[in-house]
Amino acid sequence: MTILNEEYYQALWKKYDGIITLNLTNSNTADLSIKFILDFYRKNQPIHINFQNSKETILEIGKQLFVEFANDIFLNHYDLPDLKKGDRLRDLRTHRDGKQHYAIIQRISNNTYFLQDTKNKAISPFKYDKLVKFFLPIEQRSRQLRDYTKFFSELNGGKKMDFTPTNFESKTVFVAKKPLWDSLPNKNKIPCAYLPNPREENHTSTTKSIPALQDCLAFFTPKYEVCYQQILLKGEKIKTVIVFDTEADKIEQILQDKSRFGFNLIIVSNSYLPLKNEAIPCWNWFKEEIEIVDAL
Repeated sequence: MTILNEEYYQALWKKYDGIITLNLTNSNTADLSIKFILDFYRKNQPIHINFQNSKETILEIGKQLFVEFANDIFLNHYDLPDLKKGDRLRDLRTHRDGKQHYAIIQRISNNTYFLQDTKNKAISPFKYDKLVKFFLPIEQRSRQLRDYTKFFSELNGGKKMDFTPTNFESKTVFVAKKPLWDSLPNKNKIPCAYLPNPREENHTSTTKSIPALQDCLAFFTPKYEVCYQQILLKGEKIKTVIVFDTEADKIEQILQDKSRFGFNLIIVSNSYLPLKNEAIPCWNWFKEEIEIVDAL
C-alpha cells in the first residue's frame, strides 16, 4: 500500500535529517534513499531500495554510496602495512630544504627499522609506530598518492591522520554493471579495483584505480560469481556487498554466503516488479511518492 500523505513524507524527511552525507544529489528522493541505506549500513543491517523507472537516479545513488562507503573503510577499517627490507618510503615530515625526501629500509633488527635517506644517505632508526606515522610506503606514481591523501583529508574537513592508510582489513564489494565503474567520481583518488567477468569481457585482468597501491578499499565486479571466486574464497574480509541493479536471481545464494562470510547486504534495484526477500526490508519507491518527496 502506498502512503500519499505529504505530512508522512515530511516527518520521514525530518526523521533522517540527522544522518549527514558527504554530498547531496539533485534529487530529494535520492538523498533520502542514501540516508536510508547509511542508517542500515551503520547498524550492519540489510536493506533493499527499489525504484521503478529511475536509472539516472540510482546511478547517482551508486556513485554517492561509493564515496560514503570508501570513506568509512578509509577511516575505520584500515590496516597497518607490512614493511620489509628494500621498501621505498615517502617521508611525510617537513625538511629544512623544503623538498620531498624518500628513504629505503636498509635493515630490520629487534623490531627497529633502519631507514636510509635517498638524498643525504643518513640512516635513522624507527620503531614501527613512528615509522607508519612519518612515512608512507610507495611503489610508484607518488603524485597519485599525494592526490589520494589530499582527497580524503579534504573529504573529512581537512582532517590530519597519523599516517595515510594504504592497507585495509575490511573492504566493500559492488556487484554492478560496468557503467557504474566507468562513471565513478574521483576514482583515481580512491583505491579500488575492477574485476572483470572473464566469460563476457575481453580484458580479463584486474584494473586498479591507483596502480601505485597494492591494496584497495573497494572491489567492483559485474557478476557475483566473480566476487565469490576471486574475493570471498580468497579470504578477503568484506564488510558489505552492494548488489546494484543486477543479479537479482542470485540473492538467495548471496544471503547464504552472508551468513557464511559475515558481510552485510545492500540491494539497489530498478524494477517494476522487484524480487523481494523476507530477510531484507524493502523500500519500493512509487512514482507518486517520488513526486511528493522531490517537491519537499
